[in-house]
This record gives sequence, C-alpha cells and structure tokens, in this order.
Amino acid sequence: MMLDLQNPDQSDWHFAVEAPPGKVSVVIPDLFSSFLSLPPRVNPLYLKVKAESEAWFSEKLGANRNVSRKIQKLDFAWFCSIAAPEANKEELRTLCDWGNWVFPFDDTFDNGDLRSDEIIGRQVLNSLLSVMRDCRTQADTHSEKTVLVEIHDTIWERVVKSSQPYVQQRFAVAMELYCEGIIAHVGHFFQHKIPSLEEYMAVRRRGVGVLPVFALMEYAHNIKIPENIYNSTAMRELRRIGIDVVLIQNDILSYAKEQEEGVPHNLVTVFRTNGMSIQDAFDQAGEMLKHCYRDWYLAQAELLQYGEAIDAQLQLYMIAIQNVMTASLNWHFKSTRYFGDKNDSVRRYRRITVLEDP
Repeated sequence: MMLDLQNPDQSDWHFAVEAPPGKVSVVIPDLFSSFLSLPPRVNPLYLKVKAESEAWFSEKLGANRNVSRKIQKLDFAWFCSIAAPEANKEELRTLCDWGNWVFPFDDTFDNGDLRSDEIIGRQVLNSLLSVMRDCRTQADTHSEKTVLVEIHDTIWERVVKSSQPYVQQRFAVAMELYCEGIIAHVGHFFQHKIPSLEEYMAVRRRGVGVLPVFALMEYAHNIKIPENIYNSTAMRELRRIGIDVVLIQNDILSYAKEQEEGVPHNLVTVFRTNGMSIQDAFDQAGEMLKHCYRDWYLAQAELLQYGEAIDAQLQLYMIAIQNVMTASLNWHFKSTRYFGDKNDSVRRYRRITVLEDP
C-alpha cells in the first residue's frame, strides 16, 4: 500500500525503518505544514539556467566529472527557481551562481581544510569581503585570492551592475554577518565548546547564509524598501523568522549527513549534547518551527501601513521571504545531498536513521 501524502493518517504511517547496528530510527517533524503545505511555483527558466550555471561553475573550478556531478546533484537552481519564480534570466542566473558557490565555500569550513584553522579561515573571509568593503566592483589585484573568492567577486560585480546602492549595502552587510557566523563556528569547533541554545541560534542565524539570499531577492525582483522601514522592528522580526525556519529545516534534514561527517554545529546536536534523547531533540526542533509559523503571522500584523506604493513593496518582500522558506524545504527533498535516492521515502514516512551516539 502506498501512502497518500495528502492523507497521512493511514495504517502504514508508522512504517519502521530498520536501523543497522550503531544507529537508531527516528521520526522527523511534519515539515510541510501551515503556509509551507502548498506546492511551490517554479521559475520556467529553471532547467536552462541550471545547465548554464553548473557548466560555468564547473569550468571556473576546472572541475572533473565527479565534481561536476556533485554540483548537478546539489541542484541549487531548484531552490533559486522556487525562491524567485518570476525572476528574469539574468537575475536568476546570478542567484544560481551564488547558490552553487556557497555550498563548496561553506563546506571548506564545515568539513574541509578550514574547519579548525581560525587564522587561515579569517584570511580567506577577509579576502572574500574585501571587494564589498571597498565598495568596488573589481577584485583586489594586490592580494592572492582563491578561485572560490574570485567567483564570488564576479557575482558581486553583477549585483552592483543591476541593483540600487542600498541593496548592494544590504547584501554586503549580510555577507559580513555570514562570515562572522562561519568563523564563530570554527572557534567553537577549535575550542570543543558546546553552546547553549541561545548561543547557538545567535551564531547560526549568521552562519546559515540566509540573510544574503533575502538581499538577493531584493536584487532579483527590484524591491524598493526605504531604509527606515527596512530596519523597523516588524521587518527585522520577519527576517528573523525566515532565517530561523530555514535554519531549523536544514538542521533537521541535514543532521544525519552532518553527524556522519563530524559537523558539530547543528540544532539537534545542541539538544542532544545538552541532555535530550534523540527523538526528543527532533521533536523539540519541530516545536520551534511551530512557534515560527505562529510568529510569522503575528509579525505581519505588526507592520504599519505606509501607503499603496510602499505597502506593495512590503508585500513583495514578505512573499520573497516566504518563497525562500518554501524553496528551502522543497529543495531538501529534490537534491540528493542529504538522502540520496531516499527523498520520496523520507518525505512519505518521515523516518530516518542516525548514529546512536551524539
């Protein structure tokens, strides 16, 4: 009997996944709920831009077939095409290039050469940020840059070319915060520090890299929001909720992969190392998501009305944040990065196997 995704209350809902020795089977929260229950809209340029972005990125890295296949399986173009379903080809291409850049870059700090080298890590991050800090569109030719940093410089050039200065500034600030979060994670790893939930969330909100995506949504859709409104309490809360939803989604769905790779910065890991059982840890993450869904509607209700022109831009911005949350969730079950060929099974039965020890 196949389980109908629209009618989960069926007899095989408690389908059990047999766990091999050293592992346990757990139930993940129901993630496709509230405003994330609707099917996503996908940009019709998805396949065309995906192919172009992946080919360009592989060429820039001098990637062999194995690396090229990894980029294709990542399929971050799917995320971008849901996040920006109405973006034109040029803007969608920039989003896809940034997405294909951020994962290999982030992986060097998660489980690569820089995961425990804070000094070199800071040098790489300063190199990345230099062109944005200087408000220039050309890479700094006076210092050696890695290929990944050079790739990001070209992405920054496109953002500068096609966006307003305030959008460029928001993207640059978001990237600065992202880098601060990355280096804080490296520091925790190097010091073998187990953060509290509050400490973890404060760092992870920066290091998860969602705020730059929000700025890229402004770029892709030419959203115009005055600075005083952008920094209002309600707007900051909407961004916080959007970041938290993506963060929690990712930590739930990436936990098994990151646990195998020894990546410590994960919400489930924080819960487990602070005394929770494995199932309780996943359940608590699910409760946090429910609070986020409630807060999303409350924050929208707190937005002031500024007149038709500005209110229309605010609606576009809120739709963009919601699209990013939708994109993140659906992409996790499209890419093979986390569950390989078991995406459909995990989504249907909500069961995964994880290591028994934290």
